[in-house]
Amino acid sequence: MTATPTLDALYAQRQQLLDQIAALGDLRPGSLTESYRTYGKPTCHCAKKGARGHSHWLLTYRVGGKTGTRVVPRAALAETRAQAARREAADEGKIKPARRSSPPRPTPSSTACAARI
Repeated sequence: MTATPTLDALYAQRQQLLDQIAALGDLRPGSLTESYRTYGKPTCHCAKKGARGHSHWLLTYRVGGKTGTRVVPRAALAETRAQAARREAADEGKIKPARRSSPPRPTPSSTACAARI
């Protein structure tokens, strides 16, 4: 039989987990892509034949099975890029969750459940 952790030990473990989560910083799902767009003003350089147009950055993500896209302002590009990289690292397992300090509680066996019915 395993010893039951004290309340102080549980609070300490909780605080350790909260500190680890806070250390991750902001995570942003999705991927950044650079795209080019023309605006249609005939005197603009983007209207010339063969021109790539004006560059802008897009954040593409999925919510509820649907793809969403948002334009990322240049002022927020560095921060958004760092957030997306942290999220990718977390998804790939490079940021590992803390191990449990105690084993999980055993589940009742099927005979014990049948005896209660």
